[in-house]
Amino acid sequence: MADFLNGILISEILADNAGGAAVDVNGNGTTNKQDEFVEFQNNTNADIDLEGYAVWSQERGLLHEFIAGSTILAGQTAAVIGEYTGSRTDYFGASNNSSSGNAQGGFLEDGEGNKDDTIYLVAPNGDYIRLSYGQPPNVPTTLPTDFPTGGSLQGTGETINSGAPNGTSFVRDADGNFVEGTPTPGVPGTPCFTPGTMIATDQGDVPVAALRPGMRVKSRDNGYVPLRAIRAAEIARAVLQWHPDLRAVTIPAGALGNDRQMMLSPAHCVLVQGADVELICDAPEAFVPVHHFVGLAGIGRVPGNQPVTYCHLLFDRHEVICSDGAWTESLYMGDLAHAALRAVQEWETEEGRRPEDITHDARARTVLKAFEARVLLDRGLRCVKAADLAA
Repeated sequence: MADFLNGILISEILADNAGGAAVDVNGNGTTNKQDEFVEFQNNTNADIDLEGYAVWSQERGLLHEFIAGSTILAGQTAAVIGEYTGSRTDYFGASNNSSSGNAQGGFLEDGEGNKDDTIYLVAPNGDYIRLSYGQPPNVPTTLPTDFPTGGSLQGTGETINSGAPNGTSFVRDADGNFVEGTPTPGVPGTPCFTPGTMIATDQGDVPVAALRPGMRVKSRDNGYVPLRAIRAAEIARAVLQWHPDLRAVTIPAGALGNDRQMMLSPAHCVLVQGADVELICDAPEAFVPVHHFVGLAGIGRVPGNQPVTYCHLLFDRHEVICSDGAWTESLYMGDLAHAALRAVQEWETEEGRRPEDITHDARARTVLKAFEARVLLDRGLRCVKAADLAA
C-alpha cells in the first residue's frame, strides 16, 4: 500500500522513455527522455498548497522545488516532468534539474540493471516519502547530499522492481500497488454521469446526453438553473486496464434513492442527510463519493474494461441536481482533471460563453472524507436510506 505525506502519495513514474515506444508527455512534439516524469496525487478532499515542497533524487539531488502558487487540487495530481514549458497547471518542469540531460541518461535513471534511483517528496518541515526503483531496487542507507534536515520518513518507503519496456510507466492498481502501464499522468476520476442518466429539467426527465446548453435543470437549492456547458469524455479500454478504479459504479434502483438503475463515475458524489451527518459535519446534508458505497446494497463496479463515456455538466455554481431520481452533484470546476479528458469532444457551450470563465467559489455541500463515510455506514446508513432525499 501507498505511503502518504500530508495526504499526498506517489501515483505514477515513467523513468525510461526511449526508443520507438517513447511517448510525448510534455506535448512539445518530440519523444525523448525529457518526457520522463514522476506524478503525485492528492488523496484528500481539500486543495494542498505545494509551496515549499520539493522533489529529490538520490542520484541527481534536487529535481524540483515548488514555488508560491503551486497547488495540487483535491483528488487531483501534479506531475514533475524532465522538461515542460506549456500552460498546464498540473504539470511542472523540473526547474532545479531539468537537463541533467539525455547525454547523462535523461531526467530519471532508467531503472534497469544498475541504473536505479530513489525519488523523494519532501514537505516544508522536512518530512518525506520515498520510492526506490531498479532491477532490483536499491534502498539507500543515507539521504542525498544537502537533503533537508529536521524531518523523518513517513511510512516505510516503497520499492519497484522496474525492469520494464521503454515507454512503460508504473501506476497504482486498484489495490494501491505499482504495476506496468501506459503513461497517463493526471488521470484521477472526475465526477460525471454516464450517457443514459436521466436528468430532471423543467421539460421533464431528459437523458444527460440529450441535454444542451441553455436548458434549465432542476437544482435542490436554486430552482431550475441554466446549463452553461456539457462535455462527453470517453475513457478508453487501455486506460481502464491500468486504472480499474476509473470503472463506472452501478447502483441498483432504490439503493441511493434513485428510481432506476444508475451508473456514475466513482468520484461522483451523492447527497446524504440525517442526524449522523449533522454530528459529523455540522450540516444537515453532505456529499459522499459513490465509490465509498461499493459492496453495499448491490452497488458495484461495472465489470471488465469496456470503454465508458462520462458526461460533465457545468453550471454557474456547483449544484445539487436530480439524476435518475437521486440527488447528486454537478461538475465542480476545482475537480476538472484535464489529463483525464484529453481524448474527448470539445465543450458544447452557450454562444459567447467559455467554460474556462466559470469559476466556483465553494462546493454545494461538504464532501465527507473516507473515514467519515465509514462512520455513517457503520451507524445505520448500510441500507442507504438517508439518500431517499425528498425534494
